[in-house]
Amino acid sequence: MQWAFMDRNGHEAVGRPENPVPDPVSPLGRLAVALRNGRRGAGLSFTVLSERTRSVSPGTLQRAASGAVLPKLDVVQAFARACDMNVDEITRLWHAAYRGSLGGRSASRTREPAPRPHLVSDMHGLCVALEELRQANGAPSFRMMERRARVTGKELSRSTAFRITKQKRPPASTDCLEAFLVACEVPPRDRTVWFDAWLRVQRQAALARQEADGREELKQLESVVADNSRGQVSQETAVRMLRKAGFDARERYRRFDAPWTVECMQCTATLRIRLSDVVLAQASCPECPKLTEHVREAWAELLTNRSGLLSRRLVRALRAATVLPARLQRSHLDVPVFVADRTTLRTLQSPAWHPALEEALRRHVQRPFYLDVLLVLDYDTMPAHRNGHRHRRLAKAEGLVDSPLETSPARPDRVNGTAKHAGAPGRNAAAAPDAVGTASGMPIVWKPTSNSGA
Repeated sequence: MQWAFMDRNGHEAVGRPENPVPDPVSPLGRLAVALRNGRRGAGLSFTVLSERTRSVSPGTLQRAASGAVLPKLDVVQAFARACDMNVDEITRLWHAAYRGSLGGRSASRTREPAPRPHLVSDMHGLCVALEELRQANGAPSFRMMERRARVTGKELSRSTAFRITKQKRPPASTDCLEAFLVACEVPPRDRTVWFDAWLRVQRQAALARQEADGREELKQLESVVADNSRGQVSQETAVRMLRKAGFDARERYRRFDAPWTVECMQCTATLRIRLSDVVLAQASCPECPKLTEHVREAWAELLTNRSGLLSRRLVRALRAATVLPARLQRSHLDVPVFVADRTTLRTLQSPAWHPALEEALRRHVQRPFYLDVLLVLDYDTMPAHRNGHRHRRLAKAEGLVDSPLETSPARPDRVNGTAKHAGAPGRNAAAAPDAVGTASGMPIVWKPTSNSGA
């Protein structure tokens, strides 16, 4: 079958028959059929059509209508204008063909998928998205992009456009990004999402640089505290540092900045910390303050005597006492109670109020425990037998640093690493004495009670 066209002199010319469109029902095939129909309706040869476009060669126009490859958007638009076709309709067909043919490439050579602008999270993804934008807007040449940007007063060299799209180097500034968007003919209303993506990428890059600097600082810190020539902390040294900070290791030490599963030696809570945080004194157990707060809440409830089981004498003695920071060691809950005078001590030595305290604690401390109430007055006069040594250790570890809930007995102060009562100079206080000194210097021996039965 032959087609008749008019030559430049107005005479009818017989052209060589065109090859059939490979797949006329595909998006690329429909674009090619539309271009062929438009040229047939205009009765133009490719030579005359090229003269009308003033910039596109006859061979390029012929390939655009072949249906074998996806032409550039500006080529099909020039083709449509030269044939007096609907440019908007041809543009719509081109975009459909672009989406269907993966930007003009064969299906076997699929390229890296481009994220949408609002999903861009790193520099590489931004460059891939910008290249996708360039392809979706007609894949203009870098020379044409430079020319388009210059027309609008923007600066975008061909080498810069090449680095962004091919070498995956993001725009260095928002002005450079705007010039790229102008070169891709992105309208102003659609540029904001790209600016947001660029700012997000810059923030991520800054964070990455900070993390790199932090890793370098940690490496230097480890070399300072390391016990070998390699500049790395050994297993033995790491465990020793961990125990000094109040934790027991639950797994083998791996790395200075790696999370490490440990157990709090005070409340037995399991948590993950880094040895670097231990060295920087930034590792603490989040459960210990909660335990102390729960014990304070239970103590406040005990003072209200809601159940009515406590006598007035016991309530007055409890109001004159102070609950100190509690310790939960394994399943034993030690509740130290500081008493300000021996009258209060004699009253509270009776375990009659312990069940009421335990009942209040059960409502606030959400874990099983055996209660051990430890009265605190003076550990200098405590005998070493029974629990004396343990009580002394608890006293030194706890410190008399808490104020009472209602009354205000003299606040203890730290003196030379031990706890000294401010109201009794020269006398040290500790947890749960087995004996309390009297005015005559003779100890009053008593046994601390525990609801655990121990």
